[in-house]
Amino acid sequence: MKKITEGARTRTARLSASRATVLAVGAAAAALALSACSATSGGSGSSGSANPSSASSGSTASGGTGGTSGTGGTSGTGGGGTSGGGTAGTSGATGSSGTSGGSGTSGTATAAGSSFCATSQLSVAQVNPSVGAGQYYSTLVFTNISGSSCTMTGFPGVSYVVANGVQSGNPAVRSGGPGSTVTLAPGGKADSVLHDSNGISGYTPQQCQLTPALGLRIYPPNNKAALFLPWKTSHCAGLSIHPLSIGPVTTQ
Repeated sequence: MKKITEGARTRTARLSASRATVLAVGAAAAALALSACSATSGGSGSSGSANPSSASSGSTASGGTGGTSGTGGTSGTGGGGTSGGGTAGTSGATGSSGTSGGSGTSGTATAAGSSFCATSQLSVAQVNPSVGAGQYYSTLVFTNISGSSCTMTGFPGVSYVVANGVQSGNPAVRSGGPGSTVTLAPGGKADSVLHDSNGISGYTPQQCQLTPALGLRIYPPNNKAALFLPWKTSHCAGLSIHPLSIGPVTTQ
């Protein structure tokens, strides 16, 4: 009986030991599997973190480019440029609308009447002639005959002409200060003082070479097309002298 009981105890102990071993191995295997899973998940997290970082970096590059375009706009209030910098590529592209803003600025300048008066917008007349002590003075009056405002700055170009529009004598020299910009609304006027010798005046006949003229050819400031002002008179056409002079345009 003793032997049977001892044998039974031994078998039970062995079975318990085997179970413990199996459980230990199972636990170890489970632990290893858990570790492996955890490591794999962690790896995914890392690469997930790297991707947003890359994407963010790509967005910044696109946004930066957009920002540059926006900056190019400058006059467009810079709003486009700011959006371009803050948002990824798509907003950045919108930044180029800033460039359009620039044209808005030039449109405003035109509306404000800063464009020069073209010859086709003007008429000219001579008023207030005055003669004394061998000198002749008059005023050239320019009138804006167009429907929009324009400006005049500087000196007209003036010379006498004879038949067939041929220039006679030297052109007028500039006299007086530079003047200032004059804005002419439709119907507005600007003046310029004309001065010449009255006949031979203080010149010798050889210097003066008194010549009949048919009128004046007048170039408004900043123009290459001229106006013709009929005026039958005689003037000194000698090329060694410069009796004719013109002042800057001024407001009336």
